[in-house]
Amino acid sequence: MFQNLPLLKPDALMLVSQRFRADPREHKLDLGVGVYRDADGNASILQTIKQAEAKLLEQQMSKAYLPADGDKDFVRLMRQMVLGNDAPALADHRVAAAQCPGGTGSLHQAMALLKKAGNAPVVWVGTPTWPNHIPMLQHHRFEIRTYDYFDLATQSLQFDRMMSALGEAKAGDVVLLHGVCHNPTGADLDQSQWAALTNLVEARSLVPLFDFAYQGFGQGSHEDATGVRMMAERLPEMLIAASCSKSFGLYRERTGILLVLCENSAQATATTGALQTLARVNFSNPPAHGAELVRIILSDAGLTEQWATELQQMRERVGEIRTALVAEAEEQSLDIGYVATQTGLFTTFALSEDQTSRLADEHAIHMPGTGRINMSGLSLADLPGFVTALKETGLD
Repeated sequence: MFQNLPLLKPDALMLVSQRFRADPREHKLDLGVGVYRDADGNASILQTIKQAEAKLLEQQMSKAYLPADGDKDFVRLMRQMVLGNDAPALADHRVAAAQCPGGTGSLHQAMALLKKAGNAPVVWVGTPTWPNHIPMLQHHRFEIRTYDYFDLATQSLQFDRMMSALGEAKAGDVVLLHGVCHNPTGADLDQSQWAALTNLVEARSLVPLFDFAYQGFGQGSHEDATGVRMMAERLPEMLIAASCSKSFGLYRERTGILLVLCENSAQATATTGALQTLARVNFSNPPAHGAELVRIILSDAGLTEQWATELQQMRERVGEIRTALVAEAEEQSLDIGYVATQTGLFTTFALSEDQTSRLADEHAIHMPGTGRINMSGLSLADLPGFVTALKETGLD
């Protein structure tokens, strides 16, 4: 039965981690997988999470299954965090929502829902994008079209070209958007660009699908929701796949949510039923632990404030590394000022696969062949050597 399965290449990011672990050199850098690391290089558990776990251990009375659409209080609190407490769509009961296994699970359910709706729409995807987007869409057999989002050679957002391409999209087409902290470039739309894009999406009756994995890692939880909330106030339909992996540090707990804004409450009720059915055939019910921790934190004003402070500290450390990296590069006559204008964990340098291989072989600096780096993988002490390596490898 299995003799016809082809031998596939390993995932590029997982391969970076494998090569890093196999590297015997004492001083080496892993700038691959998108996990926040502190100044000591550790992917530590947030203190707020530890406190929530202690509460959960004390209070938890059962390990029974969750409902197919997840922890009801988690869903309610996450809807408010993503859309805002006063969101008109919430007041009008137009939002269907279901807990899902992480951001990837939320995207999967969004795509499955779009297929179940029966119209098999075209999906427009910006280039570059998160490497898993295209394979997921191909798995669900969507017709994929692309729009230019960012030019790595000039390190510039291609907003005019994006708008021109989407101006050709037809009513009902889906537009995949990064809510904040664009992966892999760190280049986000500003408020005026979000407003212009919202006008276009509304005028052409397009359906946004937001990958919203980094709320709070850009400018702050409220500011980072600008694009999502702007469209939610104007559009009859949209989908938001949100993740708690980064903002709560719950990577392995697979804690996410899919929000679906519908034209009216009756459609939202029907969509909730569809999400429950899809969950049943895909994973039956979502994992409880991470959602319970988020629920405990967001239900407690003190823990919420403490969590927001920890999130701010993570955000500020990444910003500090960006600023210091640009300053160190200037000292070494390398102009990478664009790094300081970007947000979130990632920046992608205009490096070839050969150059990234040389960085690994000659300098023990491990990153994907695309040139994307995780900023939190750097410490202040790493910066002089990192910049020197970039120069020696030929980054202009």
